[in-house]
This record gives sequence, C-alpha cells and structure tokens, in this order.
Amino acid sequence: MKKTIAIALLAIGIYSCKNTAKTETEVILSTTKQIAQTAGIEHWDEINEVKFTFAVGKMGRNLYARNWTWNRKTGDVTLIAPPDTVKYNINRPMDSIQTSADRAFVNDLYWLIPEFKFMTDQGTQVIEKTSAFAPISKEKLDMFTIIYDNNGGYTPGDAYDVYYDQDNNLREWVYRQHNDTIIGMMTTFEKFETINGIKVATDHRTPDRMTRIHLTNIEFNK
Repeated sequence: MKKTIAIALLAIGIYSCKNTAKTETEVILSTTKQIAQTAGIEHWDEINEVKFTFAVGKMGRNLYARNWTWNRKTGDVTLIAPPDTVKYNINRPMDSIQTSADRAFVNDLYWLIPEFKFMTDQGTQVIEKTSAFAPISKEKLDMFTIIYDNNGGYTPGDAYDVYYDQDNNLREWVYRQHNDTIIGMMTTFEKFETINGIKVATDHRTPDRMTRIHLTNIEFNK
C-alpha cells in the first residue's frame, strides 16, 4: 500500500511539474506576443518592402550610416553605404562581401523591429522576470531576458535583457555577448513613430547620452 501511495505521489509530482512548465511557457509567449502586437505585428504580413537608414553618432558627430532596401517577397537586399553598394539575396549563396553586408543587415533590422524578432526568431530561450530596476532610468519596469542558442546565426549564445512598461512599449535593453555577465552595450528606446501601423523606436541612447543609434527614412511599403 505504501508503495502504491509513493508511486501515486510521484505521478502527481511529475504532472505538476509538466503543468507548471506549460504555464510558464504560456506566460513567456504571451509577453512577447503582447509586445509584438503593441508594435503592430498584425500589419507585418502586409509589408512587401522595407526601407530604412541605420546611423550611428557619437558626441553629436555622425560616424556612419547604412541605407537598406529589402524586398520581403524576393529576398533581395540592397545596401548603400557611400561609396559602396552591395546587392544580394538572403535565400542564395553569398560571397564574403555579401556575407559581411548580411551580418550588418541582420544587426540593423534587429534595431528596427526587435519586438517582432523576439516573437519570431528560432532557437531562443526567454526568461521572464516580473519587475526589475532598469539600468539607465532606474525605473522599476517589467523585463525578460532572451538568449540565443549556440547553433547558427551571426551571434550564437548572445543575450538581451529587455525592459518594457505597462503599455508593452520597450524602454531599455542590455546586450551581453555569449550571455556573459559583463554588459556589452545598453541603450534606451525613444521617439516612437508609427508607420503603416508599425510602431518603431527611432532613437536609442547610451547612458551618458553621448552615443546615438538613429533610424530614419523608414518605409514599410505594401
């Protein structure tokens, strides 16, 4: 009888663990989904062409800018970074120059629509924390950490700590290379604009406000 009870308790324990894991997964998915919905992901499938300029400045001086055009239907990408122009297709083999351009494209697109990437990227683990003090503003915000696995991609194993407000708008994030405890970079999310139903933070600042990542000339064309 005791053995039967022990087996029964073990079964209940296993079921409870599975049920808890499922609940936690549902919470994680709903968080990233809510953030993506706030940013207008329901309009994303309507967009055939994306254009934007990714620019970096420091102490009021522009360091460099990359101009992108991406045809989502064909996979064709054009980079214009004067004096250079690089064209390639994300679905076809690339040479070393095209691969370098694609690495930059993946990075810059992540700054443009991180809310969508959190939900759609494969090979990620999301760790939820209900609230934490944001490192730049020191405000108490909700947050989660997204970690990329070590298989494939240009930044395997990297992690981002993402801070968002009660309206599901991103406020700050922290980049940690290879999920290290050392912070690689942290910036704000500022100056939101809505373009064809998609909300984008066009301005990002480091804690000292000296370094700026700026997104301009944004087009989401149907």
